Amino acid sequence: MNKLLPILLAILITSCSTDTVDNNRQYNIDLAQDWMDNLFIHSDFESARSQMHSEFTFTYMGITETGGIPYTKDVFINDYLPIVGELLPNGIVLTTTDVIADENGVALMQTGDSEGINGEYDNQYVFTFKMKDGLIHTVEEFNSDLLVATRLYRNELLPLD
Repeated sequence: MNKLLPILLAILITSCSTDTVDNNRQYNIDLAQDWMDNLFIHSDFESARSQMHSEFTFTYMGITETGGIPYTKDVFINDYLPIVGELLPNGIVLTTTDVIADENGVALMQTGDSEGINGEYDNQYVFTFKMKDGLIHTVEEFNSDLLVATRLYRNELLPLD
C-alpha cells in the first residue's frame, strides 16, 4: 500500500494539471474569438477594450508604413481601428478556419471577405494572441502585405531594373 500511494498521488496531480491546461486553452480561444467578434461583428469597442490588458499592444507585422509599430490599447482603439474602417467602409467578414492554442496564447487563422475602397479585398490572416492575467496582452496580425499595399493603398508594383 505504501508503494501505491505515491503513484496514485502522481496520477491525481497530473490529471488535475491537464484539466487546468485544457481549461486555460479553451478560455484563451474563447477570449480571442470573442474579442475579434466584438471588434468586427458587433463594433462593441468598449467590450473589446475590457478584454485587453492594461499593457496591451497590437502590431501589424506587414512590411508597410504602418507595419512593425506596436500600438497601445488607446491608440489601437482610437486611431488604428478608424483607419481600418475607412479602408473597409462596408466592414469585413472574418471566418476562423483553424486555431492553435495553449495555456499562454492563441493563433487564429482566418479568411477575410470584404470590399475595400479600391475594390474587392479578400485576404488571409493569422492573428497571434498572448494572454496575461486572463486578458489579451499582445496581438500580432499577419497577412499579405502586398495585397494591403495594392488593394487598399493603391501602391503599384514596379519591375526591378
